[in-house]
Amino acid sequence: MKFDFFTFGGRFFWEDLYNYQDWVIQRNIINNKCRLLDPHNIRRHSGTFAQCKDILLKYIEAYELNPLYDDTILILHGFGRSKKSVQKLADSLKELPMNVVCLGYPSLRRNIYYHATMLSQFLKNIDIRGRLYIINVGCSCLITRKLLSKSNNYRQYNIARILDINPLNSGSDLAELLTTRKFFNFTLGPMLRDISTPRAVALARLPHDIEHGILFAPLTVHDRVKKLLSRFDSFPFTTPPSEESYSDNVKKIRKDTYFPLGSDAVAQYARNYIVSGEFGKLSDDDDDDEDEDDNHSATIVIENNTEAMPI
Repeated sequence: MKFDFFTFGGRFFWEDLYNYQDWVIQRNIINNKCRLLDPHNIRRHSGTFAQCKDILLKYIEAYELNPLYDDTILILHGFGRSKKSVQKLADSLKELPMNVVCLGYPSLRRNIYYHATMLSQFLKNIDIRGRLYIINVGCSCLITRKLLSKSNNYRQYNIARILDINPLNSGSDLAELLTTRKFFNFTLGPMLRDISTPRAVALARLPHDIEHGILFAPLTVHDRVKKLLSRFDSFPFTTPPSEESYSDNVKKIRKDTYFPLGSDAVAQYARNYIVSGEFGKLSDDDDDDEDEDDNHSATIVIENNTEAMPI
C-alpha cells in the first residue's frame, strides 16, 4: 500500500540523497524511485531525483525557508539503527550556528563500500560551502574511513573534525562470531562481515591532518554481554588494536546508561568538541572526574571492542 500522506521516514529500505533543513530526498534501494519528505516525514512528491529537487525548491520559496549556514555537522547512525536514534543529539547541536544533518542509510542492506560511495554522493549533492564536522556512531566510523581512503583528494570535503561515539574502529568480535551463522548473514546483511575485526582493522586509518576525537559512553548492559560472550572461549577471536590507539583525544563518561545518545552529557561533550576540538569538563558532571591513570585504559561498550573482548 502506498501512503501519500504519512511515512515512517525510510528506516530500512531508503537512503538519503539530499537534505535541506530536514527536507529530505530519499531513494528506495529496491526500485530506485525517489521521494521528497518534509520535516514531519510527510511525502510531498515522488519521482526522479531531479523532479523531487525541483519541487523542493518551490517549497523553499513558498515557505520562505532560511538560507543554510556555511558549516555543516553530519551525523551517521550505527549498525541496524536509523537516524531517529541520533535525533536527540542532533536537536542539541542545532543550538550552534551550523547546519545539522542526520544521514539515513540502510545499514542492513548494503556493504561499507556502497555506503561510502553514497556518502560521497550525498556530500556532493548538499554542496557544503564551509567546513564539515562528522559525528560517527558505532560502526559508521568505518564508513567514514572507507570514504576518505577511497578518495584521491579527501581534502575536497573540507573536514574540520571527526568525532566517534562508541566507535567500532577495531571492529566487533561479536560480528565475527555471527558471520559463521547463515541466519545472521542473511538477516544482518553484507555489512556484518565488514564490521568484523579483520576487515575493520584492514581499513586505512583517518588522515593525520584531520582532528579526531573519541567519546566513550558505556551501556548499562555491557557486563551482561561480556558474561554471555564468555561462553565462546573456543572461538578464535582476533586480538585488535585498542580503540584508543586511533586518537590522542579520548573522553570517557564513567556513568553507564541504557541510551547513550540520549544523554545530556554526551550531547554537551559533542558540542564542546565540535566547537573547540576539546571535550572540556562539565560543571555538573561528577562522573567526569577520572584518575590520570585511567585516561588511556580501555572501556568495553556494547558496540565497541576493546581489550580484545568480543562485543
